[in-house]
Amino acid sequence: MKKEIDTAAGKIIELLDCAVKKTCTERTGIMFSAGIDSTLVAQLAARHSDITAYNVGIPDSPDARHAGNEELDFKIKTIRITPDDIESAIAEVMKVVREPNPVKVGVGIPVYFASKAAAGDGLKVILCGQGADELFGGYNRYLEMIAAGGYGEFEKAMKSDIRGMYEDNLNRDIEICKNNAVELRIPYADKDFIDYAMGIPPGLKIVEVTRTKPEFSCVDEINGRRFIRKYILRKAAERLGMPKEILNRSKKAAQYGSGANKVIEKIARDKGFKKKAAEVGRGDYVRMFLEDITP
Repeated sequence: MKKEIDTAAGKIIELLDCAVKKTCTERTGIMFSAGIDSTLVAQLAARHSDITAYNVGIPDSPDARHAGNEELDFKIKTIRITPDDIESAIAEVMKVVREPNPVKVGVGIPVYFASKAAAGDGLKVILCGQGADELFGGYNRYLEMIAAGGYGEFEKAMKSDIRGMYEDNLNRDIEICKNNAVELRIPYADKDFIDYAMGIPPGLKIVEVTRTKPEFSCVDEINGRRFIRKYILRKAAERLGMPKEILNRSKKAAQYGSGANKVIEKIARDKGFKKKAAEVGRGDYVRMFLEDITP
């Protein structure tokens, strides 16, 4: 098992480095949440390009806290956004999302501000860590599938998510960046990388923890069982000397990591949509707020 893990971790770095190199220009931006996926891209991109990593979040958001890690040896530009900033950006993001979906709008907010900042710095290309969750088992619902039906269900869901990741997520982010005159490139979506990653056993992507002291502290518990998501990707990142604080960081969706979701909820409440929704028997007051500004 150790040999299999070492081989897979080494190959992941080799192929991802090739994918990152292909996507880099002389000066390259990185959408940087300070999670494992974007940090790995940034560490590899720094080998090939003069990079600037853009970290977007409200003050004291999870992404903002982790971006201050002093062990990171590349340039990080922090963009601290206010409720007014987010409110003004919602309409711009909605032009792309085109539906009152709170999750999609919340995810789009940090993409909008990162690409806008990159454009302001004269950059034409920005990279992201999108695609790693689908390839390596980053979503919480995968845990639920394993706990309920075993690894077969998880593997089927992963394959379906990979087939649909452009339509579900990537096209939105590509379009938001394009509207800011920046090209979004996605190393994890490289064909050779996807082909290899898909051949890695699902049991190495989400590992069930059996020992008392696990290798990584980012352990999820479900139905009395313990798991580590994206295990083999963490082993690959460990090889690059990724800071332990980031290596052990649990998955946070972009809208939660940046804090955008909480601000959007508050804006909707301040504008009276929680009361309006209750008056017509609806609980989805954030969606109701977004319906009001859907293009």
